[in-house]
Amino acid sequence: MKALRMLAWSLRLDCRLLFSVRGLPILAKLALILRKYCHYLIARSTGPAQRCTTVFGATFCCEDALGLASLQRVYCDSYRLKEYLPARPVVIDVGANIGQFAFFARQYLEAARVVSVEPLPESNRMLLRNAPEPGDCLCCAVSDREGSVVFHVAQETTQLSSYVPEPDDVYSASHTVAARTLDAIAAELGVGEVDLLKIDTEGSEYDVLRSGRELLGRCRFVLVEMSVFRNCSGNLFSIGAFLKEQGFELVALSPCGQEHPRDLDGLFKRV
Repeated sequence: MKALRMLAWSLRLDCRLLFSVRGLPILAKLALILRKYCHYLIARSTGPAQRCTTVFGATFCCEDALGLASLQRVYCDSYRLKEYLPARPVVIDVGANIGQFAFFARQYLEAARVVSVEPLPESNRMLLRNAPEPGDCLCCAVSDREGSVVFHVAQETTQLSSYVPEPDDVYSASHTVAARTLDAIAAELGVGEVDLLKIDTEGSEYDVLRSGRELLGRCRFVLVEMSVFRNCSGNLFSIGAFLKEQGFELVALSPCGQEHPRDLDGLFKRV
């Protein structure tokens, strides 16, 4: 049953990529879909290994069998951002994993700069492989205080890893990782005005926001995953109220790709 659900999910992504995502050549879309299934079959039969392929004219590398599917999902879930953002936006990606959203931001949004933050060392190594500017990639967690946190590595996919564990998820390991505040990271990297702050940290998004009050004053849009039915540092109501206090309003809301989602993606605009 799980395999059938995965296949149905993948086929829905294919339809969305082909018929909803605008501005990409149809042959390039078909090439990504074909490579996604080939990559999955090879990875399942031979085991994890770094594999690189060309996606929409640029190189993308991944180890996970679902690596290309996760990149495709970002395009399907986020292409409408182009309607809101200015040309050549500056983007901060908190919870970058191996760089799926950063790749999308550079290639589709044509971002002038992408700062990526990812706490898991093995994911960060692949993130560096995918990033043209390694100096804008940091290996740390983002929390409401400087120090360290225990980060739990999800067995199914590293994308579900978090320092706010979910009882129903299975974790293969735990690591103590450095924790920084968002304001400290922005100051260290000399980040000025930000067009889009994207946060997807599997339950700790509220902590991330509270750590960046100064940066939020320079942000135009915030795209944040908000917890509904899962352990979290603050659910969608807490996040919505906090961002309203900081001068933002909700302009778009969408479920995170599941029939019964435990998270919602919210896009907030400074007013």
